[in-house]
Amino acid sequence: MEFIREIFSIPFGYLIGFFYSLTDNYILSLLFMTIAVKLVLLPSSIKQQKSMAKSQRLQPKIRRIKEKYANDQRKQQEAMNELYSREGYSSMTGGCLPMLITLPVMMGVYAVNYKLLSYVLRIPSDVIDKLTGLAKNLTTLGKYEDQPFRLELTVISHFNEIKELDLTGIPEEYITKISEFAGKFRFLGMNLEEIPQVKVFNILWLIPILTGLASLAMAVYSYIRQRKTNPEMAKNPSMGCMTLMSPAMSIMFSFWFPASVGIYIIMSTVLSFIQMIILNHTHSPKKVLARLMVDETINHRAKEKIAKTVAETNNDNSEK
Repeated sequence: MEFIREIFSIPFGYLIGFFYSLTDNYILSLLFMTIAVKLVLLPSSIKQQKSMAKSQRLQPKIRRIKEKYANDQRKQQEAMNELYSREGYSSMTGGCLPMLITLPVMMGVYAVNYKLLSYVLRIPSDVIDKLTGLAKNLTTLGKYEDQPFRLELTVISHFNEIKELDLTGIPEEYITKISEFAGKFRFLGMNLEEIPQVKVFNILWLIPILTGLASLAMAVYSYIRQRKTNPEMAKNPSMGCMTLMSPAMSIMFSFWFPASVGIYIIMSTVLSFIQMIILNHTHSPKKVLARLMVDETINHRAKEKIAKTVAETNNDNSEK
């Protein structure tokens, strides 16, 4: 699992590091990286929107198949597969595939936020090993002493103390680079290395609150849209549960990870919400279905023209 996280971390580490070199601000770097990822995944999001419109169009045919083969699951599945094949529809496009695409992004970004020295600041591994070794000896290491995966974050948050120790052999350029980054690793008075605590109400609670509100707004909007485009599916009791489950999971995650990860979750959720609203306008089911009908009409006429040409050619050859 660690090896997989390492693979996904490398490209996002370079990307965040590039934006940090331009902005000298870690939060802005996260924002620009998130926007860049959303733009790269935009074609997939548009394809998902079109797939949802196709699914809506197929619902009457799907209902008829279910009614016709209500007592024969095998024939029902065969008829459904034949329908999907004929209509060029894939349930993966509108279901699991988008999630499978975003999963590596989440894993990579989370791993980068735990290894900022390695992936963002590009500090050599031997220097990091010495600094983390010094960090392990700090009496102020406290609650993170049994979490070795947090050691690079610990170096950043305790760098003023580490600088008082023996840094012989570590080039001054790295000391300055880390020191400047550590001084800026804050946002709205929050230490981005800290994790919000359920039993400790402070400024860090702002992250779970904003995370929950952003996720709830997106989930409610998605549910309302689902009720309009696919009333039958919206009647499913599980839809209401899923609407509340997503914000609850987001809040839970924000209490598990450092504030820097929580802020990324907020950014990603807000940008996804904005993208959803825009795509719902530019690629609404009505517009997509209208375009599909036009394309189908054009294809149908093209096939008729080809068939007519072939028939005329065959007639000419038979006459000869």
